Amino acid sequence: MSDMVAEEKRLAALRSYDVLDTGPEADFDDIAMLAAQLCHTPAAAVSLIGADRQFFKARVGFDSCDVARRHSFCAHAMLGADVMEVPDTRLDPRFRDNPLVVGEPYVRFYAGAPLISPEGQPLGSLCVIDYEPRRLVPAKLSGLRTLARHVIAQLELRQYARGLDIANERLRDADRIKDEFLSRVTHELRTPLTSINGYLEVLGDSAVAPDAGKEFLARIRRNSDRLMALVDDMLLAAQAGQSALRLHKTVIDLAELARAAVTRNQVLAAGRHLRLAVRAAEPVLVHADEQRLAQALERLVLNAIKFTPRGEITVTASACGGDARLEIRDTGIGISPEDQRRVLAPFRRAAVAEKAEVQGAGLGLSIVKAIVDAHDGVLSIDSDTGRGATVTVRLARHVA
Repeated sequence: MSDMVAEEKRLAALRSYDVLDTGPEADFDDIAMLAAQLCHTPAAAVSLIGADRQFFKARVGFDSCDVARRHSFCAHAMLGADVMEVPDTRLDPRFRDNPLVVGEPYVRFYAGAPLISPEGQPLGSLCVIDYEPRRLVPAKLSGLRTLARHVIAQLELRQYARGLDIANERLRDADRIKDEFLSRVTHELRTPLTSINGYLEVLGDSAVAPDAGKEFLARIRRNSDRLMALVDDMLLAAQAGQSALRLHKTVIDLAELARAAVTRNQVLAAGRHLRLAVRAAEPVLVHADEQRLAQALERLVLNAIKFTPRGEITVTASACGGDARLEIRDTGIGISPEDQRRVLAPFRRAAVAEKAEVQGAGLGLSIVKAIVDAHDGVLSIDSDTGRGATVTVRLARHVA
């Protein structure tokens, strides 16, 4: 392993403890105090070695906060297998010209026990310092080693506690999502079911005119389709959440896909007095699952229609270098920057959509993201409240 790779792994291990540049903590302060008392030295420290500096997590007997790594005794001590003892720094070629030796605080004695993570990564040292030359007896060296192990134990406990906090927060998030899911799905199911039941009751009345019966049956069919679409979305979202979607890839033309999506939704857009246009003059080839991409594009177009009270929607298929792009641009209510990440999660919707009480279970964009992710693509949103939205899907372009 190269020195550079080893150093990157060491720094990654250090960062995983989230301890650099943090305030004093009694547990570490107590260990530093015990080290100074054990070794009868005026100064002691728990030091951690960053990329270019030494950080003191705890210190006793001196006020310095940071030391450049190139001047650090602990940067040498952490690389050893045992306590590094320097009886007289003026006689050691590594340190005799060190600014901490030739100037304040005039360090003359140093002993440092390496702090080694359970995975074997050197993090720093537990050190004791004196301003007169001296040596430590074996019992004191042994005690310093023991205290160094306690420093690592504290770091591990701290990391474990932080992991528990994160896990608990995720559980709280899961509970919130569950509550939102139950509330939203209950509403989305109840509305069409109430409508279906109402029309069925009316149809049960023998006095209903035949023409009215046909209209009621058509409305029942629409509400039934809406329920089926909701169930399909929930099943697809569950499949995407459990594992990567299975794809059946062939070479397809995004331009053709865009034209088909616009054709299918022209009547719906016209019913809302919206202009729905396509820009896809040239073939844009990708290696992808046609059914899945069609599902994703359909949801994006329907979303644009749903959230655009007036104006137009444009679906564009284009190629740029190695990228193939589908772009759905609308003049709708938009999505705030704060909500743009939120709406990609299942059962989450933008605040403006909630305020406008637009129907939906909050599954559309999360399903689109799952499909795009399965294709190793990128989904991006460019929008702000009140200025429309542009949703872009980028995929690897297929070159014949």
